[in-house]
Amino acid sequence: MSSLKRNFAALISSLVLLMLALFVLSVVLANSADAAESQDFPVPVSVNALMVTMIDHSAHYIWDYAALEDMMLEEEWLAVEYYSIQLAAAGPLMTLGGTGEFDNAWAISPQWLSYSMDMSNAAMKALNAARLQDKFLLETAGDELLDACLACHRAFKPEIPSEGVIHDPLYDQLYHLFQREGAL
Repeated sequence: MSSLKRNFAALISSLVLLMLALFVLSVVLANSADAAESQDFPVPVSVNALMVTMIDHSAHYIWDYAALEDMMLEEEWLAVEYYSIQLAAAGPLMTLGGTGEFDNAWAISPQWLSYSMDMSNAAMKALNAARLQDKFLLETAGDELLDACLACHRAFKPEIPSEGVIHDPLYDQLYHLFQREGAL
């Protein structure tokens, strides 16, 4: 009987210690979350600048390689994979606003959030296509990406360019890995 009482007391003590540890852990995690939320770290550039230098550039890798008529090389699939990751991450980034005149208003629009998600989802499909090296999936992802981009531009930015930041064709010639013979 006394053995049973000792085991029961040990069990109760263990449960109390476990509950105390969980309470302390929850307080620490709550304080960490509050600290993270209270930090103000705004996007330091405009949405337009992100569109031109990151999103448009990354999207062209998907579109350009999807349009190839012959088989893609290993390094081309790798480029699609890398730029798909950038593009997928750019969707949530676009929801943070920026320094442009309308950026923060766009960022709180449900329609803007939907288009940003559509872009990221299409980029994730392109990433999957690259990992599987499936040209048909890449073409489908490219079409979905184009649909998302065009719909968003019709809704939010029908006039192009704006803010004086435009797509520079030389940017692609200088930095684009899409350098097959006869291309560009």
